[in-house]
Parts: sequence; C-alpha cells; structure tokens
Amino acid sequence: MELLKMMRIVFWSFFGVRKRASHNADFAHVKLPLLPVVALMLAGAFGLTLLTVAKLATGIAH
Repeated sequence: MELLKMMRIVFWSFFGVRKRASHNADFAHVKLPLLPVVALMLAGAFGLTLLTVAKLATGIAH
C-alpha cells in the first residue's frame, strides 16, 4: 500500500499539477528516503517505454 502511495505521488509530480493540500497530506504519511528510488524506477520504466515505441515505429516504417 505504501508503494502505491509513493507511485501516485511520483506520477502526479511527472504530470506537474497538484493542489498544495493534497501534496502536504501525501508527504505527511510517506517514507521520504524511498521516494527517490520509486521515482527513478518509474522514470526508467517511462524511458524504456518511449524507447520501445520508437523502435517499433521505426521498424514498421522500414
């Protein structure tokens, strides 16, 4: 459950739109040392997804 909360925080930060009250409420209940690890994992997964889509698109074009 804690991991899902951290993932939600990271997804909202990627999107960039967040109300201050919900931001403060989330950070009150999360272990901050683990948050950068989750952020790096999600950023890596997003990058790999973009790379895969690009390779598929260029492979289909040829």
